[in-house]
Amino acid sequence: VQTDRGAASGEPAPEPVRRTATAAPSAPRRSGEPVLDEEAFAAVESTLSELLAAAGFLLETRRRSSREEMVIELIGDDVEPLLANKGEGLNGLEVLTGRIASRRLGRAVYPRIDAEGFRDHQRESLEELAHRSAEEVKRTRRPTLLPPLSPGERRLVHLALAEDPEVETESEGDGFLKRVAVKPKAL
Repeated sequence: VQTDRGAASGEPAPEPVRRTATAAPSAPRRSGEPVLDEEAFAAVESTLSELLAAAGFLLETRRRSSREEMVIELIGDDVEPLLANKGEGLNGLEVLTGRIASRRLGRAVYPRIDAEGFRDHQRESLEELAHRSAEEVKRTRRPTLLPPLSPGERRLVHLALAEDPEVETESEGDGFLKRVAVKPKAL
């Protein structure tokens, strides 16, 4: 079995498929723009299945979608390690799946991976944290900084406080995990 194709003929080996697709620049989604299509869902499901198999997880995947997001539910006994440490494994799997699927498709996709209602519980907790922080900012008129959060978590905080006329939010920091500053709105 020849592992380096083209080496025997003296020709350079062709580039692997995974390097030829380039991800589209990640532009924000416009309202009314379809969030998902069959091709995107299939790419995400395929990528997720490959990652789970490579990691040795025995989990079933089930589609759950809405107009706003593409959600894949993980079902099975092997889900617990992914939920440990505040869902760190689930978050990592979500980011990795999205990046690989985006590269394969040549455009950005943002899947949400859930298990055992973790995302609903996470959303409720983050909204509660956001509202408590906003109340403190209103009371003290001093900004407060939330702990480092992933992009999806920061989005939930920004959305939770978007309609509050007395506070504004801003992500601060570099890298994947950033902090959200909740500040009194300038008059």
